[in-house]
Amino acid sequence: LTPRGLAGLGWGLPMAMGAKLAKPEAPVVCVTGDGGFGHCWAELEAAKRMELSFTVIVLNNRILGYQMHAENVKFGTHTDAVYLSDVDHAAIARACGCRGLRVEELEHLAEALNEAFQEAGPVVLDVITDPLAYPPITVFEGKVIC
Repeated sequence: LTPRGLAGLGWGLPMAMGAKLAKPEAPVVCVTGDGGFGHCWAELEAAKRMELSFTVIVLNNRILGYQMHAENVKFGTHTDAVYLSDVDHAAIARACGCRGLRVEELEHLAEALNEAFQEAGPVVLDVITDPLAYPPITVFEGKVIC
């Protein structure tokens, strides 16, 4: 499930909850950016209370990548509003009563995923990524790729 348009900040976690409610037997994995996750992380408390089991992978690059790319394409530079602080999303998950794991090295990702898939309840994997590793968003360049 993916809405597009203006990147749909904050929809990932609520949609994962809805997917799990619709198909309780199905494994559910949400992949979201740190900016989008920041809009909705409080829903982890509801997911825990509702005993929903799913995995959230937060791609933590400490920037609003969509915004940064749009500004760079439109204006040739970007404002400092695109930068985020170093937020520990795994700690946020634990504060909501969920399991939270921080993955700082790629070689630890498979192990963290295996742990997450065995857990009963919501699990957040806070995966540290390169701030400049994002795909180009062609809509800002006047190109649409279907």
